[in-house]
Amino acid sequence: MSTIYLSEKKEYRALDFSKFVAAFLVAAIHIPPFEEIAPVFSHEFQQVICRMAVPFFFVCTGYFIGEKITDKDRVKKYLFHIIKMYVWWSLLYLIPIIDRFWEKKRSAAGNILELARRFFLIGSYIQLWYLLATVAAVLFLYLLVTRFRWNVKGIVAAAVLLYLTGVFHNTYRHVFDTVLPAANEIQWYLSVFATARNGFFFGFPFVTMGYLFRVKADRIRKSAYGWYTVFFLVLMMLEEWIITQKIGESSHDMYLMTPLVTANLFLAAAFVPVGERMGAAAKTMRELSTEIFLLHMLVYFWYKKIMECMGLDAGNHLVRYMVVVTVSVLIGLILIYIRRKRSKQENYKKNIKQQKL
Repeated sequence: MSTIYLSEKKEYRALDFSKFVAAFLVAAIHIPPFEEIAPVFSHEFQQVICRMAVPFFFVCTGYFIGEKITDKDRVKKYLFHIIKMYVWWSLLYLIPIIDRFWEKKRSAAGNILELARRFFLIGSYIQLWYLLATVAAVLFLYLLVTRFRWNVKGIVAAAVLLYLTGVFHNTYRHVFDTVLPAANEIQWYLSVFATARNGFFFGFPFVTMGYLFRVKADRIRKSAYGWYTVFFLVLMMLEEWIITQKIGESSHDMYLMTPLVTANLFLAAAFVPVGERMGAAAKTMRELSTEIFLLHMLVYFWYKKIMECMGLDAGNHLVRYMVVVTVSVLIGLILIYIRRKRSKQENYKKNIKQQKL
């Protein structure tokens, strides 16, 4: 049997289906569905398995942006698209944002400054930080490749150092509680940026991973990446237990094992063959994964408000999760339909104009 290399892949439909599943995992981080049913399993599911989702999204971004990272116009168009999405969705989330972050004990000016800090430095709302981080990560990668002309090894080295810095400002920060210079620096950093789970310490390393896979695609051959994923996932579970039980629980966003799990998960999915007949479904899943990711916390907010106004119980976490993801999928499908219909109409008008000319 001939060896198959990543560069030979023309379609990556399995990645689209994987992103669809990852969107549900992101929703499960914010609404842990098994919390009442099986608390121990729920903790591992939420804080380990689901934590693979966002890094996977970043790696996909790096892989597909990698082929055009030197094209200024295409990168610029992509970044402006993400920025417009961030602004638009921040406006849609304005009421939840005010409800969550506007504090009565703080002055109006103080609240406005806090919202501005979150918008520019942290992320306007719970999951919208991902859009802000994507802009920062892709822009940083673009500058290193084009402006500063760093080679791949230099970029990867920078990504590793930044990720390790982020890990020790995030998940492992309690290691430095008694080391005053480091503890004071971490405390200052968190007082400004709130978390190291951002575009530089989190997004950039995983976007770089995807970029590396794109650059080295002709050297990456099919292997037992699925089994490697399981192996490193078990190690990540062990790492999470050590952090929680021995070091001190802080944040579960960034583990030392996360890059190894994510790399193998991406490669496993990239080599899965999916026939052309599934092309349309894969495209829909790709679009729908974005809609679910962006919509679910907005749906969750209004679901709770509506149930509260009606004097009804919102249900346990499993009920909430099922309601939220179901409504998010339905709204997402409607938005995709409207977007495609509008695109067809615009293309039709363009064709008519060209025929007249």
